[in-house]
Amino acid sequence: MFSRKNLPRFIFFLFLTNGTLLTYGQEGKSPVVKFLIKRGYEFPDTTNKTGERDSLKKWPDTLYYNTVYKAFLLGSPTIPIPVSSVEYIGGQYIVSPTVSIGYGYTWFFGDFIFNENDKITVDPTFFFGVITDAALQNNFRLNKIAGFTTDAFIGVGPLSLFAGYDFINHSASIGLGSRLDLYTLSQLRLKPIGKVRSVRKHKKLARIIENE
Repeated sequence: MFSRKNLPRFIFFLFLTNGTLLTYGQEGKSPVVKFLIKRGYEFPDTTNKTGERDSLKKWPDTLYYNTVYKAFLLGSPTIPIPVSSVEYIGGQYIVSPTVSIGYGYTWFFGDFIFNENDKITVDPTFFFGVITDAALQNNFRLNKIAGFTTDAFIGVGPLSLFAGYDFINHSASIGLGSRLDLYTLSQLRLKPIGKVRSVRKHKKLARIIENE
């Protein structure tokens, strides 16, 4: 029989069970749903809605699979992969094919689609962003770096034109390279910036994205 003596244990059991179910429910959600929750979308069945005006809402009221959406910009952390650079040091132009390690952020224009296989397809066009990287010595010694550069870049596709300043060598530089935009490895890294709208009206047979 249930007694007051067992009440604390019962409450603890309920708390533990609810916490486990909540955790399981979050882990069981599809990657697309996790992406939308992380990016601030409120599903129609959401109970704790913020009640924002339509003009302030980032997302449409209802989202559909296999429908093309566009934001003002898309963003992603990025890792630069420089090929070569030209530095202006002491009145001379020096080609510097150094190995470097860096990190930055990319903004770009493009469309994206939520696919029913829980993948997000992105169709990017023009890229721009900023990165900071450290150039390594030719012998890969990490205790002394050959350069520390902050760059801005623009690009189309995987190639980018970098231009920046090396704070160790006190020189301006320009270079050509590639990038690894991290949204290509994890779709949670993709960030729509600004209001999201559908490019074309969804098809009649398009399935609604539900909170499941």
